[in-house]
Amino acid sequence: MAVSLTRFKAARPGAASGHVFQQWLIITGVLVFAVWVAQQYNVVTTLVSGDVTRVSLLISVIFAVTWAYCGIRSAWISRETAHFETITDGVDDGNSLALSHDGHLALGGRSQPDSAAGAYLASLLHFYSHRGAEPPDTLVDVLGERLSGAHEMGWFICGALIKLGLLGTVIGFIVMLATVDSAQSFDVAAIQQLLVGMSQGMRVALYTTLVGLTTSMILSLHYLLLDRAADRLQARIVIFAQRQRLG
Repeated sequence: MAVSLTRFKAARPGAASGHVFQQWLIITGVLVFAVWVAQQYNVVTTLVSGDVTRVSLLISVIFAVTWAYCGIRSAWISRETAHFETITDGVDDGNSLALSHDGHLALGGRSQPDSAAGAYLASLLHFYSHRGAEPPDTLVDVLGERLSGAHEMGWFICGALIKLGLLGTVIGFIVMLATVDSAQSFDVAAIQQLLVGMSQGMRVALYTTLVGLTTSMILSLHYLLLDRAADRLQARIVIFAQRQRLG
């Protein structure tokens, strides 16, 4: 049973949610350039060699993997936005939305690829056509979970990077204190050795804190962009569905 929802042409707000992948590419380019410039001044080599605990290296690996996942999520949200734009364009062209024989969303009689917008609109059509009742508000929560639920792990990693940096700071101070505690005398040679050990501990403390804070801030910035893009897309989908129903 096909239930038409084409009663109101969807307003087209700015599709900024579809630009999040381009934003990720731009930030990635800036990061690669910044790392290249830093390496020209031996900053990267100094950070790696100065941290004997390799906590900074661990933080960098976690950041690289999570940043790659950010790119995957950014591309996914951009693709979801494109699917939603296809639906709104079809509605604007006079095509009707209906349920296909397999329960998916159909636009103008053609089944649409799986997407968050398509699943949400198909769920609404199912309630309208088969139950004759208003759909529950939990459908909006399900839509939000599908669009941004995967970002919770990213926010956890952002906090974990800071904690790893602080852990490196604690380890660095332990190294410093252990060096002082192991001093048996205070002649010139012993003091020189003491200063070498203390400087090594200080490098560990400062380098891990620097890497942890920097990577966490960069990840937090893009996860903020991801959340905003997902929220904007969710709002557009919900408003589009309401206008089709209430028009």
